Amino acid sequence: MNPSIQKAIMRRVYYSYFISLVSMPIFWQGAFLSISAYLLAKWLFVASIVNNLLAVPVGGAPSYVANAFVGAATHGEFMTVLVFVLAVGVAVSCGYRLARLAQLALSQHRFSAHA
Repeated sequence: MNPSIQKAIMRRVYYSYFISLVSMPIFWQGAFLSISAYLLAKWLFVASIVNNLLAVPVGGAPSYVANAFVGAATHGEFMTVLVFVLAVGVAVSCGYRLARLAQLALSQHRFSAHA
């Protein structure tokens, strides 16, 4: 086979693979989750957050997190709040999709076991 034809064919194969990869929703969710995690780690001092959470009594952790979130929103830290909401939304969406995929795989396994 002519090397130039083979290169053209392989280039089209690579293009189609890239398009199929980018068209998957889980790809974009992973990209947004990693970007938001990076921005949160850059803007927030994670060790301080962990120390503050460990200082709160166990039953008071949800109210502490809610008060900290409201305090950040009312003190003008809108980008931090926005990135946090984005990270939580994408994480919940990824968890939901992974649970659906696991449920689908389990149902297909059960179906193939009975066949």
